[in-house]
Amino acid sequence: MDVFYHLLYEHSRGLRDLALYTVSEEQRGLVEAELIHEGVSYLFRRLEDGRVNVYFGHSACVDVVRSFGECPHCRLTPEQDFMLGIMLGYDRTRQCERYLGRRKQCLEVLGPCSSLDPGATCIREPDDEHALN
Repeated sequence: MDVFYHLLYEHSRGLRDLALYTVSEEQRGLVEAELIHEGVSYLFRRLEDGRVNVYFGHSACVDVVRSFGECPHCRLTPEQDFMLGIMLGYDRTRQCERYLGRRKQCLEVLGPCSSLDPGATCIREPDDEHALN
């Protein structure tokens, strides 16, 4: 929870527009209570392994994430993945490189990408150890 409180502190100081933190289902209530107390917009998304991602920060940023729907990170379109990485404060140049790689893979291997396609496969890259998945 120390990381969560640090991310919340950074948001309160204007250093972070959007944060992503993964919690257990048991921690969800504590995190939600703190975000409500601080008046911070948030969104929970359940992961396949039972944990929960919480996005929090400026309401416009949270609304953008909400607009992506329920699909897992690995099925976001290259454009959605890029937007999310930028909003989370990831290195811009690396996000541009990641976008170009994901876009190329979509066009060459998978055909047109869509996070709305329930049969879509996850996009994997050699650098996915640092990815949002």
